Amino acid sequence: MSEPFTDIFLSNDPDPTISYRSGLAAYQESLSRGQFVGRGWNGSGYTNPEPERFDAGSHPAPQAFWVEVDGQLLRSHWEWSGFSQTDEENGLKAVLELRHTVRPLVVRVHTLLDGTPILTRWLEIENCSGQPAALSAAFPWSGVLQTCKYDIDDEASPYSVGYFIDTHWGNEGDFGWRVLPRAGYRIDGRYRRGRHRHPFFVVRNHQGGEQFVGTLAWSGGYAFEFDVDDGDSREGSRLWFRAGPDGPAPLRVIAPGETVTTPEMHLGVVIGNFNDSIQALHDHLRTSVIPPQNPDHAGLVVSGIGPEQELTPELIFSEIDACADAGAEVFLIDASWYTPPHGSWHATVGDWQVSLERFPGGLKPFRDYVHGKGMKFGLWMDGERVGPKSRIAKERPEWLARPYGGEGGLGGMIDLTRPEVAEWMESEIDRLIVEHELDLFRLDYNVGNIGAGAYSEQSGYVENAYWRYYEAVYGIYARLSTRHKHVIFQNCASGGARTDVGMVRYFDHTWVTDWQIAPRAFSITNGMSMALPPERVDRLAGMGQSGQRTAELDFQFRLQLFVHPSLNWFHLKDAAPNAVQQARIRNAVRIYKEFVRPIHPTSRIYHHTPVVRGFEPRGWGILELASRDRTRAVAGLFRLGDPAEPEYLLRFRGIDPGRRYRVTFDNSSESCEVDGIALTRTGITSRLEAALTSELLLVEAVD
Repeated sequence: MSEPFTDIFLSNDPDPTISYRSGLAAYQESLSRGQFVGRGWNGSGYTNPEPERFDAGSHPAPQAFWVEVDGQLLRSHWEWSGFSQTDEENGLKAVLELRHTVRPLVVRVHTLLDGTPILTRWLEIENCSGQPAALSAAFPWSGVLQTCKYDIDDEASPYSVGYFIDTHWGNEGDFGWRVLPRAGYRIDGRYRRGRHRHPFFVVRNHQGGEQFVGTLAWSGGYAFEFDVDDGDSREGSRLWFRAGPDGPAPLRVIAPGETVTTPEMHLGVVIGNFNDSIQALHDHLRTSVIPPQNPDHAGLVVSGIGPEQELTPELIFSEIDACADAGAEVFLIDASWYTPPHGSWHATVGDWQVSLERFPGGLKPFRDYVHGKGMKFGLWMDGERVGPKSRIAKERPEWLARPYGGEGGLGGMIDLTRPEVAEWMESEIDRLIVEHELDLFRLDYNVGNIGAGAYSEQSGYVENAYWRYYEAVYGIYARLSTRHKHVIFQNCASGGARTDVGMVRYFDHTWVTDWQIAPRAFSITNGMSMALPPERVDRLAGMGQSGQRTAELDFQFRLQLFVHPSLNWFHLKDAAPNAVQQARIRNAVRIYKEFVRPIHPTSRIYHHTPVVRGFEPRGWGILELASRDRTRAVAGLFRLGDPAEPEYLLRFRGIDPGRRYRVTFDNSSESCEVDGIALTRTGITSRLEAALTSELLLVEAVD
């Protein structure tokens, strides 16, 4: 494997032009006649000479970023103010400083290259005036991605976009393709649409083979916009885009002398198949965005007990025993530890003191018992919300976030745009970690779909709260995760409502859904392991969240093997454990620990069936996880809802055709040796006679 390549080249031919090269991705942009514009992408490593660059004058919106201040679109009147590049820990970074000649404003364009074909872009916007400036739009990346020739008789667009179609709770990861029309096409989340759509897309050119993959590191409202335009001729088309935060204007009021930073947009181009694009994204996120996990707690099997049952000391001790027997390495207590018996866990969040009515001995007996079993101890908290029956909500009603119109609430969300509220929340989380000697902290965020969100009054403006809120949130979790390096930080948000990399970068792994019921459980795992590296994606198996309702036991537990597994309770308190069930669960946990976990941090995942159709998908779902050196792979074949053919021919993609492998069929525990060329070209046929059953193939090199 070649060493990562990065290069940033500045030229004047005739306009100041910056050429970025990272791996085989190349991107160029120029300052031309006062406009900072994108000049084109290439997926083979080439940078174009001036005559072959995109002509910015041929498009109505060529600018490489989109900033509006006080109602004015700052698309032109920029002058070059400075340029620098530095070697960073994770790559090569360039900073271009542009000064506006009409508005007293400076924009610094940051671009990071890490050797993968995905580039990182963000802006710093400085208000150099003596008056507040209202930032009404701030898309850190925009412009024409590509021009494309096509057959003049072809009425179809040459482009399609893949993204998560559904935005609702319990439907995360519902990946599908849509043809981009010769018109505008917009994908929204968390403001104009529901909050369970992860901000991620892949745009493919059906004629040229290019695939543009992008993700926005932002937890508030966002928008991706695309426009396929024929321009002045039917002989070609131009693919324009912009991506960034979205919400009611102004998004942020910038005080005199203040500098604000936009969310990062991660964007790149790959010529290849869909899996190539996904693996490039994962390599980029592992390299530049999500810090490496502490090796002392990376990939530990998490278990716990939540409010699906009334929590009692007897129940918790019983579940600790059951989870330890199954092979769990962490045990946590979820919601309701702070509320009296039979109280509402949802209505009393915010009073973060252990209920001594529920647990007379506090949490120490559980922590000691968990540690005695050789496991780590964790605790759940809905840190950014207070319930209507909590003491803090009654004492500090002004701390609640204010919705537009002033009527109704936002699910008890607190106003983190107020520094004193942010300080209180951080101190409460810090206190819980220290006081209860936590090994794991699980964050939840149950505020519902808040649409436009909250507002605050800033310098005479009614400012949308998303931007200032997440400035506070990111700072809090950055400090906490740095302060408590021994603690596993697990992210959750009413399932998968905040899985973006802006949030996940401060956590070891993230809950991606509250829906554990097959067959939809497959489509969720399938999709979310595209958007995030699989070792960072949490999935649950057990009776929690009704995961036991459908599918064979092996189907439920094998699905976890491709991501990061969590376990829950398996039988009612005082009922005898089922020895047959226990053996199958222990087998799945053993395979994860011995076969999957060692390769997970650098693994490559292959989505053989990237699109599984339907609200409850039918047919087959196939996942393959392989080591980077191609010595080991695991493949899961899941028969989803019928109708489906009883046989599926699997050709492996992550192994070496020139090696020989031992293949183990987990259903029968039978093994055989097969040449890699046969596994990749001829394939293996598996037969499953019934819906919601599965097969697992373990493949390991023998030479």
